[in-house]
Amino acid sequence: MKSKILFALAMLALFGSHSLMAEDRYITLDNKPLGTPEKPLVLRTYFPDPGLGREVLANHDLGFRARKYSPGKGDVEGLEDPIRGIPGAIGVNFGAGLSYCWDATECRLLFAWQGGFLDMLNYWGDPESGRRKSNGYIPDLVGPLIYLARGSHPLAVFDDFVESNSPVFKGYRLIDNVPEFEYTQGKAHIRVRIVPGSEPMTFVKQYSISGVEEVAYLESGYKQKVESKDPLNFSVTVTGRLLSESESGELAPDYSTEKPNLEWGKALYTQLGCLACHSTDGTRGHGPSFAGTFGSKRKITGLEEPVLADETYIVESIKDPMAKVVDGFPPGYMPPYPIPDEQIQSLVLFLQTLKNE
Repeated sequence: MKSKILFALAMLALFGSHSLMAEDRYITLDNKPLGTPEKPLVLRTYFPDPGLGREVLANHDLGFRARKYSPGKGDVEGLEDPIRGIPGAIGVNFGAGLSYCWDATECRLLFAWQGGFLDMLNYWGDPESGRRKSNGYIPDLVGPLIYLARGSHPLAVFDDFVESNSPVFKGYRLIDNVPEFEYTQGKAHIRVRIVPGSEPMTFVKQYSISGVEEVAYLESGYKQKVESKDPLNFSVTVTGRLLSESESGELAPDYSTEKPNLEWGKALYTQLGCLACHSTDGTRGHGPSFAGTFGSKRKITGLEEPVLADETYIVESIKDPMAKVVDGFPPGYMPPYPIPDEQIQSLVLFLQTLKNE
């Protein structure tokens, strides 16, 4: 009897803890997951390549065309290009303010964006049918790029000659819910942590290095500010900017960008990541729905009287989201968008078309 009780307790401990662990691991059933500044979301998955140069991906192998393949027939006529993506990356999302892709092969930040995180439909599939994108599994970025790596690795390690100076990823650990990535390069042991900066479109890289006596840092193409406790323990604040479609390697748009227009506004709703938090059908998300917004009265936290959601209100909400926070929604979720007036006016035209269902 005693052995049976012990066996039952052991099974309960095993399967009970497993079910709790599994439950804790489930992030969301939504294909557009989001973390928060206090509890960022960390996800290791495939990532799109938004236009990275070969010098950035120096340690990645190149994919080549292969024969087309059919599960029923085997090799068939024709060739297939490899899917353009980053296979070994780690994504971190702090809510709408900052997301970034850190690569475990190059051991460096590849790109950062704001507005949302990833649209996992291509990989996870449709929640209703379970189907995903045919012949593709790379998620889409939700929101505009604010940083795209250029040139060789920004951290230069001065060390004795070694046969290979390629970085070797050792893993990461969570410190205050934020990953600290660890890798070696020659004799150098490097730990780096990346967090949002205090200003819009900024982020901070915090480095701690041992095993060598001298390193240097240069961020190509972006404003940077280095603050150091000593030569091997320092932080770098990088100021990003909204990248144009040509800079991020996207195709030219099929709508006019010479003056405000509705089609441009529809495209910006996706490109700027508005869809991550604001629905167009009245569904509640991380932010208020856009359906029926224009011309409505909005209850604002801290104000007794509701305000009219007119063009002035919308412009202010884009440029300074904290000025008037809609009652019932958390403050600080949406970052400021310092975008041109033509883009703002196009978004206004789009919102004017969204009526309550």
